[in-house]
Order: sequence, then C-alpha cells, then structure tokens
Amino acid sequence: MSNQEGKVLGIAYNVIPVANLEKSGEWFVEHFGFNIRHKTEDSLSLFIGNRPILHLLKSDHESRAVFQIGERKKWVTTFFTNDIESLHTKLVSKQLKVGEISYEGENGNFFTLEDIDGNLYDIWEHHDCELNF
Repeated sequence: MSNQEGKVLGIAYNVIPVANLEKSGEWFVEHFGFNIRHKTEDSLSLFIGNRPILHLLKSDHESRAVFQIGERKKWVTTFFTNDIESLHTKLVSKQLKVGEISYEGENGNFFTLEDIDGNLYDIWEHHDCELNF
C-alpha cells in the first residue's frame, strides 16, 4: 500500500469567474505563458505544460475571486515565481494592475496583480519552500 494512497496530494487548479473567456484566456497566455486546453462554450482550462493551473468559467455575475478584510482586498490564488523582480518589471512594463513588491524576510517576497476581470492574485517568491510542479 502506497503512502500516498487516499491522501490529498495538493491543489490541482483554481476556478476563476470571467466575463469573456476569449479575452481572459488570451490575457493569461500573453502575460503568463499558459496554454489553453479543454475549451467549451462556458469554460476553458489553463495549463503550464501538462500541469493544470486555472479553470476559467464564463460568468455574468459580478462576483470575482477576491474578498475583503476591513478595507484590504485579498486574493484566493497565489502564483509562485523564482524571480519576482524580473516578473514584476515585466508586468509593470505591460501596464497591468500590479502592486509593489513586499519583501517579508523568511516569509518570502510578494506582490498582487489584478486581471482584466477584477480577480486578484498574489505572486510569491520563496527560496526555502518545496513546491513540486
């Protein structure tokens, strides 16, 4: 019997509401290099290679993947990078809605990014964390 049998092994992907599948899919392909798979009339999946990352669902509702604590908007999805400064510079140069880099020592480095639908993401760099992709 495997040690992994019957256990959660990680997060497979996050589901994100968007107004326009085509535009949102293209946005992620352009800015993150994701590839599109499993496209239907109401959804599409975004992958890095063979690894699922996001599943976009067409939604005409105003709700988005973001919530608030007090006056601060918070994200539900964190992307990982091994070079936060280069990625931040690239996204800022494309005039995207990007926050400043927060350098938090042993917790790593972070910045936020908002997509064209108003979904909020965290970008995280940490060199002492094991992530298997």
